[in-house]
Amino acid sequence: STIMKKTILSILATGLLAGCASILDKESYTDHEAEILKTSEGMYALLNGIYDICSGPNYYGRHMYAYEACKGVDFFVRISSGNSYERECRYAESATASGYAARSWLTIYSTIRTATNLIETVDESALEPEEARRARGEATALRALAYFDLMRMFAYPPRFSVPGGEEYHDRYKWGVPIIRDMETVDNIYKYEIRRETAADTYKYIENEFLEAQRLLEDTESDRGHINYVAVCALLTRLYLYEERWPDVIEQGELALSAAAGRYSALDYDSYRTNYYQPFNSENIWELVYSLTDNNGANDLNYLVRCPTWEDPGAEKDGQVSQTVGYAAYGMQNSAITLLNQKVGDVKDVRAYLICELGFNNYKGCRKYVGNPYHYVHNIPIVRLPEIWLSLAEAYLHEEDRSSAERYYKMLRRARICDDSGFTSEQTEKCLAEVLAERRRELILEGHTYWDYFRRGETMVRTQATIENLNKRTIAFGYDSGKSNARAQVIYPIPLAELEANRAIRDQQNPGYDSYDDVYLNN
Repeated sequence: STIMKKTILSILATGLLAGCASILDKESYTDHEAEILKTSEGMYALLNGIYDICSGPNYYGRHMYAYEACKGVDFFVRISSGNSYERECRYAESATASGYAARSWLTIYSTIRTATNLIETVDESALEPEEARRARGEATALRALAYFDLMRMFAYPPRFSVPGGEEYHDRYKWGVPIIRDMETVDNIYKYEIRRETAADTYKYIENEFLEAQRLLEDTESDRGHINYVAVCALLTRLYLYEERWPDVIEQGELALSAAAGRYSALDYDSYRTNYYQPFNSENIWELVYSLTDNNGANDLNYLVRCPTWEDPGAEKDGQVSQTVGYAAYGMQNSAITLLNQKVGDVKDVRAYLICELGFNNYKGCRKYVGNPYHYVHNIPIVRLPEIWLSLAEAYLHEEDRSSAERYYKMLRRARICDDSGFTSEQTEKCLAEVLAERRRELILEGHTYWDYFRRGETMVRTQATIENLNKRTIAFGYDSGKSNARAQVIYPIPLAELEANRAIRDQQNPGYDSYDDVYLNN
């Protein structure tokens, strides 16, 4: 007999309908009909609510970077280390056991719900027109980023999913459900909310970022809030994924023009004591945490290492100072070797990121340093070096080697005092150098795994015998002759969503059991 589970509230619906917190006489700032939203205080609380969701452990407070790291080539997850990312690291997700898929889906759609609420109500509030414009711009940008991040985890990159992509196939064509207005949110069961095509989803994301860019131009955002330069940089990131090289160049140059005089590279001598400092000169947009507002034991730093002594040149520097945290993520030797590069007698200053993990002589990564506690540190989302490296990659694809080399050298000068530029005349080898630089510079910032994926490059995790690294060769795509391709390069659509949302039961990701496979055929 067929056993059907009781239908539960759709994760999509609950994510969109969930409140974030109570404020001002315990009135929810996610109730779009509440009078409180007509006040400036209520609108600011609603805007801060979006950032609060983004900052939580199931989104940028931990998950986005932890997910990318455990799927990629630089880290492994220790067995029985007290965390839930072992499944993702092993590429063992399934339709019924999907790791953090459901939590991230719920949280990111909560971000979208709250942003949509603000966008539709801000013009009725007491905010001055200029402030209302800025708030709408920030909410629109955050909503666009939320959809982009859903696409990174639950859909295939444009190379596979958009017609015209080099490895396009119809089976990869789905994006994610798009919720465009609060009418849909408040009457979720009246509508069939199907997954849009990836092409339509990416177009929607682009239009959202462009609208945010228009709204935020010539505005000043508070520290910790997304700003015009960050939106330009995020458009650059989107176009990089889409391999729209002239658009990468246009938006990247626009970002740098707007950033001039406001952001600059840390120099070699100051890097070790400044790279982790809040609001340092390279950080364009970062999420802010404090003694009273942080993720505690659910923090990213708590997950990836123990506290260490931070005193450059001292005997104990980099050694574990307290056995606090899971210290679940060890660095692979290939990543250690990459960071330990030398040019002549000069060692790459990013080698300073390598520290002791406290277990089995493994090495950890101190990309984030808490102050005064391990879990109190900001998390950058957009930094200046990412723009340089995106421009270098795009200019190489456009056969403008001199421009590519100019941006490549900007970072090399800052990190290893190297002004020699590319070591080859061949474009592919120059691209490999840029991508290696991205891997060094953006380690544990949510890029490396997706850099392989968006380019369709088979990824080899060289230390397959270490703990959870049982899957060594990761190929992307099923219909491109790659025999080692795996479904788990993206998450499945959460089963609870399929249970409640009939409209997408036929849209599960390829390689995972369908809704019928899970329930009707068992």
